[in-house]
Amino acid sequence: MEKGTQMGGKFEILKDETKTKELRYISFMGNYQRYDFALMNHEEDPDKTVVIHLQKNRFIVVGKEDLDNNRDVEHILHETAMEADEVRAFLKEVL
Repeated sequence: MEKGTQMGGKFEILKDETKTKELRYISFMGNYQRYDFALMNHEEDPDKTVVIHLQKNRFIVVGKEDLDNNRDVEHILHETAMEADEVRAFLKEVL
């Protein structure tokens, strides 16, 4: 659709694009639970990865360097501190 196109007369579409993205699906069994993630490179920052927690329908945008002192994993992914430590250790290996 072109910029400014009306959709059914109600909404002005500002942007409507379809892109093909490479996704990496990865599952692992931790000490506390099974984790299923989808990972894709962040479009605007090549040092960041979009990590989607498939079981909880939550996502976080992180870089490997963010994992050292970042407590967002607990908050954003709704994990306990011990589970988040496990997720951080795993992500450090795969990012």
